[in-house]
This record gives sequence, structure tokens and C-alpha cells, in this order.
Amino acid sequence: MLSLAILAACTVCIGTYFLLLRRYARQTRRHLPPGPRPLPIVGNLFDMPRTKVWETFAKWQQLYGDVVYVNVLGRPIVFLNSVKATTELLEKRGLLYSDRPQFPLMNLAGHQWNFGFMSYGKEWQTLRRTFSSQYNSAVALRSFHDAHRASAATFVVNVLKEPKDVSNHLRLRSAQVMFHVNYGLSVSSWDHHFIHTAEAVMEVVSLALSPSMWIVNPISFLNAIPRWLGGTAVASMVEKWQADVNELRYAPFDLVKESVADGSAKPSFTANLLRDPETVGDGTSAQEILIRDTAAIALGGESQSKLTFVAGEVFILMMALHEDVQRKAQDEIDSVIGTDRLPDFNDRERLPYITAVMKESLRFHSPAPTGIPHELSQDDIYEGMYIPAGCMVMGNIWQLLHDPVMYPDPFTFNPSRFITEGSLDCTTNDPSRYVFGFGRRVCPGRLFTEDSLWLMTAQFLAAFTISLPEGASREPKFAAGAISRPLPFEHIIKPRSAAAQKMIEHLQET
Repeated sequence: MLSLAILAACTVCIGTYFLLLRRYARQTRRHLPPGPRPLPIVGNLFDMPRTKVWETFAKWQQLYGDVVYVNVLGRPIVFLNSVKATTELLEKRGLLYSDRPQFPLMNLAGHQWNFGFMSYGKEWQTLRRTFSSQYNSAVALRSFHDAHRASAATFVVNVLKEPKDVSNHLRLRSAQVMFHVNYGLSVSSWDHHFIHTAEAVMEVVSLALSPSMWIVNPISFLNAIPRWLGGTAVASMVEKWQADVNELRYAPFDLVKESVADGSAKPSFTANLLRDPETVGDGTSAQEILIRDTAAIALGGESQSKLTFVAGEVFILMMALHEDVQRKAQDEIDSVIGTDRLPDFNDRERLPYITAVMKESLRFHSPAPTGIPHELSQDDIYEGMYIPAGCMVMGNIWQLLHDPVMYPDPFTFNPSRFITEGSLDCTTNDPSRYVFGFGRRVCPGRLFTEDSLWLMTAQFLAAFTISLPEGASREPKFAAGAISRPLPFEHIIKPRSAAAQKMIEHLQET
């Protein structure tokens, strides 16, 4: 029995060897984009960086150009390091470049229903259309303002109580908005079960998208490995992943469905759609499944909540490092609305520098520096270079946002780059064009996210000052990974004045 197993394993290895060799030989006959010289069979496996891959890909641009090609164990990968290349391929040729590669870890964790990682096709289009219809219209965005206000008020109150725990307050705030908008649910504490579940799901998503997993993704037989093969620990881990995903997918939805039935449901994405009698049934109707899965995606699907929270952390770090920017932003708030209330959405047009601070925070360090990979659905030619079908295509968001032509002195935090003659001017260099992805795969919740970030930025600056302790490092440091957070840093947060403190305390009472 053992000899048969060994023979089968050897047969698979030999077959895989010749398959990769044939693919390698066929592709080398074409004029592929330039890149580091590959080794036979393994290709560029040993060239792939282990941490902060976006910085390595940016260095490769200097050596090989805007379009860089590597091959890892037979998986072709192209990195796009310029606005020109990403715009042409991922946007103008979006029909060809809108597929997704397979993420075996996502499938193991039970994410097959998730349109953020779904192959391009009719099912994906239907899910995305439903999401966009509820998230992107001007009417819908305005309807979310109360949810943003409520979570922002909770945030400033929590910061006043526990200023050293600002990171967790940001996490709670992001989760509160998503549960409120999608389900009409109030989650007032970090201890809420749903928040812990959403966090666990997003951690697995981040792991699955980590560049260190790319070398695993091409090996599709991972999906077929019996869970018992890796022992009890592996089986338990996978079961936990799947249980968390199912909890997030079903439990909040079922609560809303019950409240719609008894007439107690609060307005929300899910409740509004379920009020249509044709959509409510035994849980198996196509429309009901569509609503359930679309709502769940906003919580843990494309990590929208986590991206918002990380962007908030970057803003906090930048304000601690740049007190001159902080003072300038606060001067604008004081001159426009005074000091007796917090800024609101109605003030947005009159606070261009606040918007510039938000955008510069997104530019300086994008929460997802390489975004989510696209996949090319058929062979293509770009500027004489052959890009094979099935190629994973990555837009290096970090590099685009540090292009010195578009953003002079790109490693300096300078919100004024978005101000012209006292007015906001992002006509040619708006970082939001790149931070949220590209083409048909651009994040459908980007406008919602910007609203959330803007209000947090404005109200934090109106209420608090932040600084670094004496002797603390002034070098911003960020973690590696698909979602790149600032590393923990010391800070001092205080109310701007006694009046500001009283204003925040009043929020707590209302």
C-alpha cells in the first residue's frame, strides 16, 4: 500500500515537472515583459521578497521598466509600476483584466460566495450591481450620514476616556458603521460577538491575500487535500475559519429577517431590500441569498471595514509626526465653524484643507499597497510585450502614490499638494483613483469609505491634539502584508481645550 502511494506521488511530481518545463519553454519563445532572470522550473521563486513586496517591485521598475514579469512555479505574474500601464491595462482593457486568480486559502475558509474574489462573470456582475445600487447613489450616501455621525461621536468619546487605546477605538468605529448600515444593528462595545467574528474573518482574508501566499496559490491541489491529512490542529483551524465565515454570513442577516417579519426592523441595507415581499422566503430564494451575501461582503468580504480602520491609523500617525499640519487644519476648522461644535458633512465644501489631509494620509501609505490581484482572461500585447492568459496582474498602488512626477517630493507628508489658490484641487492627482483599486474591480464602497474617513478626520482634529512623547522615534514604520498597518507607536492625545472636552462630554450624555 505504501509503495503504491510513493509511486503515485512520484508520478504526480514527474508530471508536474514536465508540465512546468513545457510551459516555461513555450513562454520563453515569446517576447515577455522584462524582469529578473528566472531559473528553470522554479522560475523566480527565490527572487520574490518576503516582506514589503511593494518596495521591491518599485526597485524593479528602475531595473526593468514600468511592466515587470516574473514566473513563480509556472504562475506568470506581472507588476505594473506606472499610472500609464495600470490605466491602459486594468481600466481601458478592463474586460480582459477583470478576472481574479484562485485563492485556495479563501476557498478552504469558505469564501466561494464572496464576489470580491469571484471570477468575472454574470454572478459577479449581479452581486456587484446589487451592492453598488445601495452604496453608490447620492441618495444612499446621504442616508448613511447618521450612521457615520453616531460612530464618530462614539469614537471621540472613547478617545477622551482612553486616549492610549485610539487604535481599538478606530476598529470599533469602523465596525459600528458597517453593522449599522448593513443590518441596523448597534454594536456599542468592542466585546460584541459579531465584531470579534468579523475581525477573525478579516484576518484570514488578509492572510490569503498576503504576497507570501502567492507561491501557494498556483498549487490548486491544496483545495483537494483532506483535512485529516494535516492532523487535528489543521482540521480544527479550517473548521474555525468556516464557522466564522458562516456566522458572519448568516447570523446578522437572520436577525434582520426576523425583525422585518415582526415589524421592528430599523432601516438598513438588508431590511430595505427584504421589505420587498418577493424577496422573503425560506432562505433559499435567489434574491434572498443575493441580499444576504452582498451584506456580508461589506463586513468581511473585501476587508472594507479593516481598510477604513487602517487608513484612520495612518492619519493618527501622520498628525502625531506633523504638528504643523495639525495646527493648520485646526486653524481652518476654527475659522470656518468656530469652536462650539464639531464639523459635519455640511461643512465639507468649506474645509478643503481637512479633505486634503485625508487624501494625503491615503496617499502617503495606502492600507493595501498592492491591492488585490487581477487575472488576464486571454493573451494580450502591450507595447510589444506578450502577457499570457492566466497571468496574475498587480497594480503597485504604493509606487503609483510615490511617483515623483505626479507627487513631487513623495516621501514628504504635504496636504497642500492638493490645494490650489485656497481650493481643493485633485483633478490630476487624486489618490483615491488608485487606493481603491482599478477598473471594473475598483472597490464599490469607496465613496462610503471616504465619507467615513472625512468625518473622523475633521472631528478628531476639532476635538484633540496629538503629539509624540519626548525622545520618541519620528520615523513612520509600517507592517508588511496585504493590509499594511502602522507599527505601534507612542503618542499623547489631549482635548484641545476645556471647551472641547466639555463638548465631547456632552456627546456622551446625548
